[in-house]
Amino acid sequence: LQSFHGLMFQFQAARNLLPRRPEFAMHAFDEAILATEEAIAEGRDAIRALRPTPTTQRDLAESLSGIGKEIGSTHGANGQSPSLRVIVEGKPRRLSPTLQNEIYRIGSEVIRNAFQHAVASRIEVEIRYDEHQLRLRIRDDGKGIDPTVLEGGGSPGHWGLPGIRERAERIGSGFELWSELGAGTEVE
Repeated sequence: LQSFHGLMFQFQAARNLLPRRPEFAMHAFDEAILATEEAIAEGRDAIRALRPTPTTQRDLAESLSGIGKEIGSTHGANGQSPSLRVIVEGKPRRLSPTLQNEIYRIGSEVIRNAFQHAVASRIEVEIRYDEHQLRLRIRDDGKGIDPTVLEGGGSPGHWGLPGIRERAERIGSGFELWSELGAGTEVE
């Protein structure tokens, strides 16, 4: 709701610019439209977080591939959509519903961020089943994360990175993030 409230002010400012400075108004409208897409995604994430998901009925690779296709179809309608590839190594094992749901939510948040913010051409999801551990690694070839965002543990008012870190801790998992401007991002 806070995001939509802020959008109201952006649209009002653009409307006020329209008679005197139409070129600035158009730029302001474009910025507000992009912010609207982000607010919709935030709202969708909040709603998903409240509902149980059917991910426990599908394997992890299928679930993450599905969220990538869903985001990609929405993203592709607005411009170029990156390719998403899911790789599974090792013999997939059945996970507890709670564990699978948390891993799915971590993966879907990372994938969503890659689609929305990275300006990537490729996103790769690697799921590795070892004898005593499961490793999820997601990498993109996008623009990377601003170092100030990394140092601060996320952007003010956004809960993606802190939420991922909290979910990883809740299931007793490690969490590593590597990113460099112009060289993409990798989350494990």
